[in-house]
Amino acid sequence: MEKFSSTLLSKNKVHLLSYIVILAAVSLHFYLISSVELSYDEAYYWIYSKNLAWGYYDHPPMVGFSIYLGNLIFGHSEFGVRSLYSFYFLASVYLLFKLVKGQTGLLSFLALVISMPLISLSAMAALPDGALMFGCALYFYCLKNYLIKDDLKSCFFLAFAIAFMFYSKYHGLLIVLLSVLANISFLKKKSFWMVVVITTILYLPHVYWQYQHDFISFKFHLFGRVEKHFDIKNIIDYVLGQIFLMGTLFFPLFFIILKKNKFTSVFERILIFNSLGFLGFLLLLSFRNQIEANWTITVSMAMVLLMAPYIKNYKKYSYAAISFNLVIFFLIRGVLIIPETIINESNDHRLNELIGWDKKAQKIKNICDGLKVVGDNYQITAKYAFYENKPDIAALHLGSRESQYSLLNLEKNIGPNDKICYLTSKNILNASKVESGFKDPIYVISDIDLTTLANYYGIKYEEIIRRSL
Repeated sequence: MEKFSSTLLSKNKVHLLSYIVILAAVSLHFYLISSVELSYDEAYYWIYSKNLAWGYYDHPPMVGFSIYLGNLIFGHSEFGVRSLYSFYFLASVYLLFKLVKGQTGLLSFLALVISMPLISLSAMAALPDGALMFGCALYFYCLKNYLIKDDLKSCFFLAFAIAFMFYSKYHGLLIVLLSVLANISFLKKKSFWMVVVITTILYLPHVYWQYQHDFISFKFHLFGRVEKHFDIKNIIDYVLGQIFLMGTLFFPLFFIILKKNKFTSVFERILIFNSLGFLGFLLLLSFRNQIEANWTITVSMAMVLLMAPYIKNYKKYSYAAISFNLVIFFLIRGVLIIPETIINESNDHRLNELIGWDKKAQKIKNICDGLKVVGDNYQITAKYAFYENKPDIAALHLGSRESQYSLLNLEKNIGPNDKICYLTSKNILNASKVESGFKDPIYVISDIDLTTLANYYGIKYEEIIRRSL
């Protein structure tokens, strides 16, 4: 009896400690998403939200719509921009747990999820990957129900989940293709083609938008990105990055579990194809291009579903992996609350992207002294626009790649001789320097006009405002 009481007390202490860790993680999360400044990409997607459409230059519309809803509910703030992504994270975790409920405990499952940096970090930033994560979780959940019973209701919900993925990020197509490759018999089922038809109907608004804009997004992703030749660094970065992002110590455990256990169901085969197949496909791409680390967020989810029922068989290893990843989890978030003065000591530190823009915006505002502000690249323009809450600031792309600003054409009403204040990353035309601490400093050219800018770049005013000559 005494031994039983001691064991029970020990389990209660473990549970209490687990809940304390979870509470600390949640508290730190909400503090960070409300206090850490937006990244350049988040500010750029905020511009999307101020110009709602069925599509955008770089991405499908879900990221813009999600930020719009968050700002509508919580107002103009970092928290408003990121709020819906916390919901996507929580909803994704809930759906994943529903899929493995009865096969693993809640605390073990949560520890495994938190140990996957790609999943746990997705709730931190308003990026397309967060919505894709939720769409993928919904897809796996609806797909499993469809495999059990392929009635009209299951077909519709599966089609909705697929459309949600497609509206979030184009990578969703690869998830569906890998699922079909894992189970070719889908192609013989009438219900599968019903799913295809419903998905197509739901996705038609975006397809029509692409048609109206000459399929600009597809052209950008297929041909607009800078192609890279073979570089061994791209392959090494991809492999090492994935090992870390898939939970470091959990990455080899995943392959051990695959080797030592039998996965015979159609759903498990689909998960294997969506993990190994996805990783393999991007490995091949890494021989030609640099791979963005966040592209494999759906792989993390497939791996969680495959591993969750079996980690209890590797308790000592799992405890070590979870402990290691929890330390990493809090360290990554802890870095974001380091005092600004310490971060600024490193002038080329990416963390500077996330601090001090209220001061930088004020410096720019003082230099411009009431003149209409116009930017060059979309990063600086969007960041300044957010912190001044002025989404109508134009970006010209005279020294940078095209973006959504090219479609917005906010500069079209600026006359050839109208005085403007120009923000750029290049030290040209006696510009004033405003330190950004990330990559290049910001240069501000006050009291200039578009004709002068056009002459400097060797083009015509009409080309700057994207008017046909």
